[in-house]
Formats: sequence, structure tokens, C-alpha cells
Amino acid sequence: MLTLEQLISEATALPEADKAVLLDKLLESITGAMDYDALRQGVKQAQTRLTEIDNGTVQTIPGDAALAQIRQMFGQ
Repeated sequence: MLTLEQLISEATALPEADKAVLLDKLLESITGAMDYDALRQGVKQAQTRLTEIDNGTVQTIPGDAALAQIRQMFGQ
């Protein structure tokens, strides 16, 4: 069995998506059940979006432009 230090070391070396799943599992063990299907779907969608950004399939919108678009949507 891993020591707490070893466990922390291994957990912090995980990819971000795996860290999110691990965090969810830990929180569930403390607070109760969560919607894992929604979490998995969100993680999968985030991974897909990051891949699209990385390979140039989609481009990000600069923060100020995104905020302007949101304001326009809400008539502000």
C-alpha cells in the first residue's frame, strides 16, 4: 500500500482529466454520490475541445472579444 506522500506524488503527476476524476471520487467518498455520467461527459468534451484547439481545428476567441459577444447577446 502506498504511503500518503507516495499517493500525493502519484496523484499530482496525473493528467488534468484524471485528476478531475480522482477529485470527484474523493469528494464522493466524503459527501455522497455525484452524477458521474455528467462528469465523464464534461471531461470528454473538454478533452475534445482542447484537442481541437491544439490541432488548429478551432480557434479561441480573445477574452475581450468573447465578453463583447456575450454583452451583445444580452443587449448590453
